[in-house]
Amino acid sequence: MSAPVGGTGAALGAKVLRYSWLNSVGVVLTNLLTFVSTIVLANIFMPSEFGSFGLLMFFASLLTLVFNLASKQGTLKRTFGGDDEDDDDDDDKEELDLLAESSAHSLGTGLCLTGLVSLFGIAITALFAGSIGDALLAGAEPAAVVWAAVLGGAAAIFRLASIAIWMEGRAYPYIALEAMRPLLTMFALLAFLLDGGGVDEAIAATAIGTLATSLLALLLLRRSAELSFDLGEAITIYRRGAVRIPVVLSFWAVGYLDIFLLSLYVDTAELGIYHLASRAGFLVSFLPAGYRKALRPLRRSTTFAAVEAEYGSGTLRGIQFGYFVLMLVGVLLGVTLLAQVVVRVAPPAYADAAPLIPLLSAGMVAPTIFRMLNKSAKFGGKKFWFIGSAISAGVLFVAFSLALIPLLDLRGAPVAMMLAYSIPAAVIVYKAQTGRTPTDWPLRMIVAALVPAIGAVLIYELVDPNAIWFEVGLAVVLMVGWIGSIFFTGAIPSYHRAALVEMYRGFRGRGEQSHDPDVVLAALTRNERRALRRAVARHKTPEEAVEGLIELGSTERPAAAVIGLLRRGAAAAGNDLGDPSRGDAAIGDYLFGRRNLADRSKAGRSLLESGATTATELHNFEVLVEGLAALPRQTWVNPNTRS
Repeated sequence: MSAPVGGTGAALGAKVLRYSWLNSVGVVLTNLLTFVSTIVLANIFMPSEFGSFGLLMFFASLLTLVFNLASKQGTLKRTFGGDDEDDDDDDDKEELDLLAESSAHSLGTGLCLTGLVSLFGIAITALFAGSIGDALLAGAEPAAVVWAAVLGGAAAIFRLASIAIWMEGRAYPYIALEAMRPLLTMFALLAFLLDGGGVDEAIAATAIGTLATSLLALLLLRRSAELSFDLGEAITIYRRGAVRIPVVLSFWAVGYLDIFLLSLYVDTAELGIYHLASRAGFLVSFLPAGYRKALRPLRRSTTFAAVEAEYGSGTLRGIQFGYFVLMLVGVLLGVTLLAQVVVRVAPPAYADAAPLIPLLSAGMVAPTIFRMLNKSAKFGGKKFWFIGSAISAGVLFVAFSLALIPLLDLRGAPVAMMLAYSIPAAVIVYKAQTGRTPTDWPLRMIVAALVPAIGAVLIYELVDPNAIWFEVGLAVVLMVGWIGSIFFTGAIPSYHRAALVEMYRGFRGRGEQSHDPDVVLAALTRNERRALRRAVARHKTPEEAVEGLIELGSTERPAAAVIGLLRRGAAAAGNDLGDPSRGDAAIGDYLFGRRNLADRSKAGRSLLESGATTATELHNFEVLVEGLAALPRQTWVNPNTRS
């Protein structure tokens, strides 16, 4: 397998690294705060009470699923052309044709639709709260059931609003929002529990924290969504999301149905132990998911299209999967080495959770591995094979759980998760290798990462540390040793290292400049630089940028004139972007038009579909604009004085 060593490959890698890093920071912070809340509850509640709380959380997640069903997926497809959990099919033209004319109108309708469905669901739950508590939730009080319904509704709105912010590319607001939810929840929990509250108050506090964060998310979307409800658009949203219903149900079943299935065989005290282990497993399982999630906003970008055109689909997908596995092995190694340390912060009654944490972590990342395999594959009819495989995994999970839990007790559920995805994953790999563009799977990278990781676990088990300082110290030494080993075993090939260095430089904002900005600007007149600065640095439209500064011909469009300035400046710097073309006006509208991010993405895809430009050319323009936008004002005035 060959790899790009710079250029578009390094540029895409830097963006993936940046998005993965930002998402991982948000995920770690969010789940760390959530886990702190979990430990607080574990130190207050007995395992049986904690098990009851886990069942209420299961019910809330079930309602969130129902309230979001089709509406979340349909809204994101209408607004962005796909959601964060899309099946990554390759029919981009179909997605482009089915986007809403107004993303703000569609997003607003989707949010209102989710809110109305949630209110209706909460009302129905309140009517039957007593029966639901007796039948499903081990005799939970009606008030707790109602609060769980409120939590489910608030979480449904939050999930849609939060992922819309991420899909817009607003990474920092997204991280802040994701971290705010567990933080507000923890404050509410402390306020209720310090006042002598129990399980009912704990679920109420969780609902209040989520509701407050949902309102904040809606505030952050005030410029991206219209306050509207269009019945016709709502119907279209449901139609667009309906195809995802079986897939969403299947993935939810594997991710959340485990605690309910266990409740059929074990008591609430054992459920409490399992719930603690699953919270720790969630803490790390979201990191691999973050890598996949980082690719979602980028997959439609011009950079991604440029890399695919330059290096080939099979190579690109193989490299993506290889580094995903590398990160996955590191995460699972870390949680295996630190599982005992994590459980030490809980009371002794939860000690049996320690051996469950690595097993649950492996089970919880099984869906993400399956999805990354699917994302790395390209073959005919992929959408239908993916849907069928995902549904099969859900059915297999329930079947394996019912068969294994009586035999393996709490370990039966995570083992069932792994087994459920093994067969569908094998099918996807087979189809990938027999399709029109076989994936170049990085088998050497995978083996070279796994072998030293297995060795580190064996060393840890043989030493068997029994003091917390020794446990942490040995875990850190073994983890550092594994990281060092991947550079010598071939897990990171030597020919990737130059690209990785350039990726890191790009991630830090110091990537290699393909255009010398001094030379670019020196090739332009003073008025031309002023016009270009208006567009690039002050975010003016092309019409506003050239007004009063550049005299246009009778048929020349302002957007084409601005692109002409970029072409001329780049050519002077020795990086010819080509001659003026019929697509310059459209390129200028794409780069400098005043659109929200969803509509800009749609415009970029339309531009590529029209054949007016290529992905590589558009990527080069974006790189040039990003570099110029970072320049200080003095450089624009005197291009040759930059220090």
